[in-house]
Amino acid sequence: MQQTVARYLIFFQYTGSKYSGVMKAPAHQAVQGVGNHLENAVRKLKPVNEVCVSISSRTDTGVHALCNSAHVDIQRRADKPPLSEQSLLEALNFQLKEEPIRITRAYRVHSDFHARYQAQSRTYVYRLALGCQHHTLMPLTEKDLCWALRDTRLNIDAMREASALLLGTHDFSTFRALSSDAPFKCPVKTLDLAQLEPGESFSQRHFQRDIQFWELTFKSAQDDRSAGCYWSGSTFCK
Repeated sequence: MQQTVARYLIFFQYTGSKYSGVMKAPAHQAVQGVGNHLENAVRKLKPVNEVCVSISSRTDTGVHALCNSAHVDIQRRADKPPLSEQSLLEALNFQLKEEPIRITRAYRVHSDFHARYQAQSRTYVYRLALGCQHHTLMPLTEKDLCWALRDTRLNIDAMREASALLLGTHDFSTFRALSSDAPFKCPVKTLDLAQLEPGESFSQRHFQRDIQFWELTFKSAQDDRSAGCYWSGSTFCK
């Protein structure tokens, strides 16, 4: 008698500098995606089913995540009980210990749960570092987490006025890349939050006070792309 399949929702974060993105890359590709490492970690737990990690939100090369999510099915041998949520979290983190990927939470969910289609929202935070004369002078604690700008002058009022124009429901066709499936996806989306605020930085607070940090935050409720929390060299995304 085979053990029933258990579906889990996992939340995870990663530093994306070394990956091709979050989605699984083809096996022949030199640079792998976060998804490759997640699936390899699950396989090392020796489930009897074929492993497929379904990730809720895409991120591109170099983009980091504070809270992305995915679901995965795990079927163990008949003599093995389903993994507890805590056991799964600890086991995956053990297998991922050499990678800048961490599982932060794990939950057992219904078999029809889908991480992508049942996500609630997503948020992107774009970080700017003003007064940094060259990207090599960026504080180590901010490496690959900000867009370095030499100029310290920023027209905050104009930027806030412009970002406010994006709020609400609009056709965002001009903001998306062309792809083979683009004609089949609706470009009408609703943006719930667009704000520009002073940012925070450990280095700025304790040492390099000449660098000013600003954050542009954009949030949208669930649509066909779903939710998470990400950031790239110039971008945090949630």
